[in-house]
Formats: sequence, structure tokens, C-alpha cells
Amino acid sequence: MSRVIPFIRRSVASNTPADGETHCAHRNIRLVERGEIVSCSDCLAVLSPFWALTMLSQQYSLAMSQIERLTTRTKLADARILELSQELDANSREERRQNPPSTDT
Repeated sequence: MSRVIPFIRRSVASNTPADGETHCAHRNIRLVERGEIVSCSDCLAVLSPFWALTMLSQQYSLAMSQIERLTTRTKLADARILELSQELDANSREERRQNPPSTDT
């Protein structure tokens, strides 16, 4: 009997994003190499590794779609700046043609 090792009981979080008892979204996960456990750094609940991978995958997809949207907006803004710059250059050339510098001395 001296070789029996006592283990602390931990509840495993359900496969839902929020634990009913703590109302934690489990967004700050921690990987414990010893025992290959995934846990929440905030509420210390042991999480399902599959749920953690699913959550991380969803967060990655959201981040990539935001990057894509921002890249598209940046390209549109750059095109508009170029267009306005060309308009401004054309207007200033036209003004110089209409108002030649005076030679009154």
C-alpha cells in the first residue's frame, strides 16, 4: 500500500465555451506537459483538448478574416489617396497655366 499515489480530483470542463459554475470563457489556456493536460489559467478548470483546439481554430479564423478585411480596406484607401493626389496635381498645374507668374519689377 505504500506505493499508492493520491491524486487530486479535478472536474473536466464540458465541451461548451463557458463553464456553468464559474462563467469562465476559458480563453487563457495553459498546456501542462506533465500529464498532457490542458487547463484554464483563469479558473484552473481542466479542459478537453479537443475543445481547446476547436476554440483556438475559431480564434485563428476570426483573426485571419480581420486581417483580410483590413488588407482590403488599406488597398482601397491607398488607391483613393493616389487618385486624390493625381487630382490635386492636375488642379495645381491648371492653376499655374491660368495664373502665370507676374514679371512686374
